[in-house]
Amino acid sequence: MATFTAPVWVLINNNDGTYEFTGTSASTATVTDNDAGSDEIVVGEIVTVTSDGNSADLEVIGTIPGGIIVNVSAENGVYIGTSPLPAGTIFTPSDDPFVVCFAEGTLIATPGGEKAVETLVAGDLVLTLDGSTRSVLWIGRQTIVPLFADPLRSSPIRIAAGAFEENIPTRDLYVSPDHGLMIDGVLIQAGALVNGTSIVRTKPEAAFTYYHIELQDHALVLAEGAPAETFVDNVTRRRFDNYAEYEAQFGPSWARIPELAMPRVKSARQLPRAVRETLAARAAALGFVSAAAA
Repeated sequence: MATFTAPVWVLINNNDGTYEFTGTSASTATVTDNDAGSDEIVVGEIVTVTSDGNSADLEVIGTIPGGIIVNVSAENGVYIGTSPLPAGTIFTPSDDPFVVCFAEGTLIATPGGEKAVETLVAGDLVLTLDGSTRSVLWIGRQTIVPLFADPLRSSPIRIAAGAFEENIPTRDLYVSPDHGLMIDGVLIQAGALVNGTSIVRTKPEAAFTYYHIELQDHALVLAEGAPAETFVDNVTRRRFDNYAEYEAQFGPSWARIPELAMPRVKSARQLPRAVRETLAARAAALGFVSAAAA
């Protein structure tokens, strides 16, 4: 089931297949589709839009980067998304699906059960791989616009449920290419794990957001049940959407957190053979077929 929350932008229907942005934002709305087996919102389906305590079932009539367009009346439509165009812009909606399940929605283990990463706040407790608890220091947020980003460094890596071992991860897991995941005592960046079957590089067209969990130390939390590293700053913090919030709370200087004392694999050529073979065996067990075999 796909769901997302974003600002609402009123549109003028030009009755020729195009729409015009008015440039006014009425409120924020949450969109939920009714397909439990899909992470996509597609043109033609009916979604539930909730705003200011009111809900309505509306038809999706198109998409543009960052969101969807729903039909409100013959005269007007509504864009719900994160990338509004300047007021007066005339545009034609796309028929492409809108994918909303990347980092947002990833379930993180906490003492009280799993929580979506975007709902975590400073002070919340999370569980680490060794069973101990850590307090969240900060949640970094970074919006990626694919049109202006290097896909090899930014496009999410999708790791299929069960790709590592039985029920690990418990659901499809989406992480950034440089995000380290622990397998057999080695911290392996997700981009190095891509095998074209159970672990693939996605190709998002709409803007999406990554969330970064920072603790007092570099640790392994459980994301969809898989051991995944927490954030360690390497001069990338200033790129975050909410960096100003961090600086206001902690100041422009901060103590550097030492990295975990374990080997790190950064590229596919460094991937241990045993790990590669295990991933291939798991992919076969899950029914994935490689391009070569096909």
